[in-house]
Amino acid sequence: MVDSTADEENIIGRLERLPLSRFHTKFALMLAAGEWAESLMLLGNGAILALVAAYYGITGKLSAFGIPAFFFAGEFIGSILFGRIADTRGRRAVFLTNQLVFGIGMIIAGFMNSWQMIGVFVLIGGIGVGGEFPLVDSYGTEVFVRKKRGTRLALIYTIAVTAAPLIVWITSITKGLGPLSGLPGHEVGYYSFRIPLWFMGAAGILVWLLRLRLKESPRWLATHGKMDEAKKIMDEIETEVKREKGLKELPPITYKIEPSKKTSAFKDIFAKDVRKTTLMMAIFMFFQSGIFYGFVTFAPSLVIVHYPASDPLGAGAVIYSGFVVGSIFNIFIIDKIERKWGIILFAVLGGIFGTMFVLIHGIVEVVIFGFITSFMLWNFSNFYHQYNAEIFPTRVRTTAAGFVYSISRISTTITVLFIAAYIGATNGRGIFELVWIYVAIVVAVLVLMGPKSTQKLVEEIAV
Repeated sequence: MVDSTADEENIIGRLERLPLSRFHTKFALMLAAGEWAESLMLLGNGAILALVAAYYGITGKLSAFGIPAFFFAGEFIGSILFGRIADTRGRRAVFLTNQLVFGIGMIIAGFMNSWQMIGVFVLIGGIGVGGEFPLVDSYGTEVFVRKKRGTRLALIYTIAVTAAPLIVWITSITKGLGPLSGLPGHEVGYYSFRIPLWFMGAAGILVWLLRLRLKESPRWLATHGKMDEAKKIMDEIETEVKREKGLKELPPITYKIEPSKKTSAFKDIFAKDVRKTTLMMAIFMFFQSGIFYGFVTFAPSLVIVHYPASDPLGAGAVIYSGFVVGSIFNIFIIDKIERKWGIILFAVLGGIFGTMFVLIHGIVEVVIFGFITSFMLWNFSNFYHQYNAEIFPTRVRTTAAGFVYSISRISTTITVLFIAAYIGATNGRGIFELVWIYVAIVVAVLVLMGPKSTQKLVEEIAV
């Protein structure tokens, strides 16, 4: 217990004085597990798409956006729904539901016998994990200390992104399993995409069981006036940390900031003190998704079409391993570079190397520049995920983060559809010409409207 009533109720100060401990490690791993399960589909949808399209003989424009569109549409719904629930009912309440919905949706999708019904249950799975990214970003931001919250979140995403090369590698193994489709030129087996979907579903259910042990966010409880619950959880955390570290007392409290105890409605993301941030991030999220998923969704198809004699899914696994290496690198820089400038830097570098990826010739060169593009884009991703969570006030953090993230999901669907219909799924040059327009808009909105946030208390950023 802390020494005085004033200190006992200073939840922010008590969180910020905690030394790094097994509590933080276990907390990070439980968050990372859900991100990992979602990333199996989020980053593997291009590979899944290729197998579903080949098995069912889906051709033309439809093949370029069918399965990803279902998943991103589900995430659009889920990010708004679960983002709001997390602000009204608590962070833990969402974690007791979302991965279970994802797991069941993906398992059932694997049993469906038409691509349309596969899409329906992939959409349901997408609803389940739609709030995963904004909620994990927000929850981690509220628990990790200000000087290390970027590093901790980057570690979470480093674990999560290992799902990308894994799921592409799994699809390369399952490609020919089971009876073939029987369509001319389509040597894709019945189980080719079903085993990956079942694997995703099983991962989601295991994460749901693991997360039953998560504690509620003390910062959220204090903001919503639930001080007794907040103090009880802080007592438990502090006792655990002192026992591990062999301490009789924790370091003195140095921050005396009181959380705002306002309750919030959905409309409050447009309140006077939040409106500019919401608008800025809504514009940013709409266009950033095209930068990231313009590459992720179409890279496997570009390799397959232009280098049919190669092992395209194997090449995709190597390319996607750049996400992992990029995320490891990001751990060492994310708390040393001002967040908004880090986002801008890696957006531009992703555009440069992505352009080289589509312009050069030769499978070896394509894999090398694809790997570097993935490296840059995941640094970009880690920076903006932390930024999105920390610049909103706690009372509306997951509502606002979920709302703007939902814009990225629907814009991803629109972008993929637009590319398929008007640019062409295999027109790499045209895809990256569009990406450069998106990069320019993202840079402009951050330079003109983006606040600074690195190593600041979240209560100091959202003023």
